[in-house]
Amino acid sequence: MNAPMELPVPAANWMDRPFAPTPGTELCALDDVPDGGAREFNFGVGHDTFRVVVLRSGASVWGYLNKCPHFGVPLNVAPDRFTLFEHSYLYCSVHCAMFRFEDGYCEDGPCVGDSLLAVPLAVEDGRVRIAD
Repeated sequence: MNAPMELPVPAANWMDRPFAPTPGTELCALDDVPDGGAREFNFGVGHDTFRVVVLRSGASVWGYLNKCPHFGVPLNVAPDRFTLFEHSYLYCSVHCAMFRFEDGYCEDGPCVGDSLLAVPLAVEDGRVRIAD
């Protein structure tokens, strides 16, 4: 009898993923992300493209791997087209899961209790970058 095939375990740290940008990588100007909105930045190509979504509310920004924990699909319906609510929530366009801006925690939907994988960001001199 054959042994069961082991599936790869997803990387728990964003830096362990293929094409992850190095800490310090600049993404954009703060004003390039609409207040209450989001932007996506991609690194690499193909199936393993590293997609980070930047969320903004006022001067605060948060970064997450753009991948729903429920089914592994991107959260947006098209490039830079995210469903957001009141500077506070990001919705998965496929499953309608509702994630908080401040910590990526899913409050409602099929993956309630799970969280998006955080990518730490910093804002310096009006520029958003991956935190060191």
